[in-house]
Amino acid sequence: MSQQYSPQPQQPGYGEPQQPGSNGLATTALVLGIIAVVVSFIPVLNVVVWPLAILGIIFGAIGLSKAGKVRKGKGAGITGLVTSAVAITMFFAMNALFFSAVDKASEELDKSYDSTTVGDGKSKTGGAKESEVMKDFKVTKCDVVTGDLGIKEMAVHVDYVNNGDRRYSYFVEGEVLADGKKVNDFMSTAENLAPGQKFTDKDAGALVNADEIKDAAKLECKTIKASRTDF
Repeated sequence: MSQQYSPQPQQPGYGEPQQPGSNGLATTALVLGIIAVVVSFIPVLNVVVWPLAILGIIFGAIGLSKAGKVRKGKGAGITGLVTSAVAITMFFAMNALFFSAVDKASEELDKSYDSTTVGDGKSKTGGAKESEVMKDFKVTKCDVVTGDLGIKEMAVHVDYVNNGDRRYSYFVEGEVLADGKKVNDFMSTAENLAPGQKFTDKDAGALVNADEIKDAAKLECKTIKASRTDF
């Protein structure tokens, strides 16, 4: 006599494969690391790499340790750690290149800029080029004239000639003296003069108080500082 087999009911979850859990920290580390790497290529602004990369390393380490339990996120955690470390390295590399380029540009600019402080000035720059700057201009007129509405003005004319081998722009600062006493300042400019080119600046005058100069026996226009910049 045969016996009839009756299958036993399975317990809930018995024989079913366990589903992997979530690992949001590993995914977050991956995203932060990628963003940090992208931003690290922007000099100066890449300072934001630090909080991104540090959080990426922290989340990546926690996510990696959690990956063994939930069986998910190991790759994302490792990638987050690696990209965060790369971002920090790129931060130093890109900023080093950027500031090196800035220093070189500054040195080139210094080479193209000649200046001189004359009179009682204490600081001088430009070395042997100081005399070259001074040879390129001369104050040719320093007189009091009556302008519109009877206002007394200083008519200051400055003649320029570019004695150099390239184009230069000039900037001259000076003082107006009445019997040795300063009554005002004047400034003069000449823009983009070619080698050998001449130019007269007739707009370098300065407004003065008529009472300060009406009895002056001697008027002077004294140059204080001059500079030139090449192109």
